[in-house]
Amino acid sequence: MQDLHFQHNHLTTAEVYSSQKHRLHRVKLFSPAICHITQGSKIVIQSENRLVATPEELIIIPANTELEIVNQPAQGLFRSDLLLLSPELLTVFKTHYIQDYPAARLTSLCAPMSRGMAFMWDNLLDAVRQKLPAKLQEHQALGLLLALYHDGLAGPLLIERRYTLTEQVRQIIMMSPAKVWTAQEIAGHLSLGTSTLRRRLQQESQSYRQIIEEVRMSYALSQLQTTALPIGEIAARSGYLSSSRFTARFRQHYGCLPKNVR
Repeated sequence: MQDLHFQHNHLTTAEVYSSQKHRLHRVKLFSPAICHITQGSKIVIQSENRLVATPEELIIIPANTELEIVNQPAQGLFRSDLLLLSPELLTVFKTHYIQDYPAARLTSLCAPMSRGMAFMWDNLLDAVRQKLPAKLQEHQALGLLLALYHDGLAGPLLIERRYTLTEQVRQIIMMSPAKVWTAQEIAGHLSLGTSTLRRRLQQESQSYRQIIEEVRMSYALSQLQTTALPIGEIAARSGYLSSSRFTARFRQHYGCLPKNVR
């Protein structure tokens, strides 16, 4: 595996790949995303809906949506490109274009890949990977969103995100997943008392410990899928001093061992 991860303020792209079939439970992305399979196929399960995505489609993934996925290799390899979009970029898009086209009508997370969409997708990935200036990358991203929205296929990406306390805590933890966070520290970042933080998170059926683990697991999965780092190092970067404890928590969370993701 090799690290193919690039990012700037508004866009993050990664190449995800694996040499073996694996099934992951409770996968959640914290930003709206678009995924394109380049080799193999992906089963996406949301509630009672089961979709099989192929290279002829784009997968449109809303933020904070819990999915079950199965990555299925072909000729010994599964490979896909993943694009994460910032809320700020989507706000720019909606401000400039959303009034000019009919309402989104996507009823499936899988969008057929038209020639125009493929052209815009390839240009965007190339702009990010060539590290073109941020404004040029943003221009390509807006073009892809425009193509999706014109065909009524961008609905899940345009859902308004409410910045709940859970989301605010999550953003703080994401700055340093390996840090030993305390409730007092998190509350201080938000100018809240510790008891107020706990009470308000409880009202959202959350706790700061749950959020820390959710962020760490998401970060670890990303590192496993997009880098060649040893699992022990990924465990440490994710805040686990013990590789065995990390493996146990990963298996409990996703339903498979970290080594099986590769």
